[in-house]
Amino acid sequence: MGNIGSVEDAVKLGISFEDQGRDFYLEFAEATTDPAAKDMFLYLAEEEKKHAKYLQSYLKGEDLSIDEESDMPDFKEAFASEFTGEKLGEVGVMLAAMRLERKTEDLYLMLSSVSSDAGQRDFFEKLAAVERGHYDLIDGLLGAITGFRMQT
Repeated sequence: MGNIGSVEDAVKLGISFEDQGRDFYLEFAEATTDPAAKDMFLYLAEEEKKHAKYLQSYLKGEDLSIDEESDMPDFKEAFASEFTGEKLGEVGVMLAAMRLERKTEDLYLMLSSVSSDAGQRDFFEKLAAVERGHYDLIDGLLGAITGFRMQT
C-alpha cells in the first residue's frame, strides 16, 4: 500500500479503493450479457458506494455507525444455470473483484490495528468484515461455477 502518513491518509485511500471498486463493478455490469453477473456487479457497486459514504462520514467526524448488512443475495443458482465454459470472461472479472475486496479488507484491518479509539476500531473492523463477506460471496460463486471445492 506504500507509505501512508496518517490515519486520515489511509481513510482517503479507502475512499479511493471504494470509488474504484464501484467504477469497476459498474463497468462490468454494463459490459456483461449475463443477467446473474449484471445483478451481482450492480449489488457490489451499490455496496462500494455505501462504504465510501461511511468513510466520508468518518473524515467529517460524524457518526461511525454502519448499517447492519442484510443478507446478501444468493446469486449461485442463477450463475450455475447460466454459466458455460464460453463465459470465462466473468471468471476473470470475479478474480479481479476478489483481489479488490481483499486489499480493501486488509486496509481496514490495518486501520483498526493502529486506532487507539474503541469506536474507530469497531468501525474499521465492521468495514473489514463487510469486505470479507463480499470476498466470500464471490468465492462461493466461483466455487459453484467451477465445481471446485477444497476441503479445509
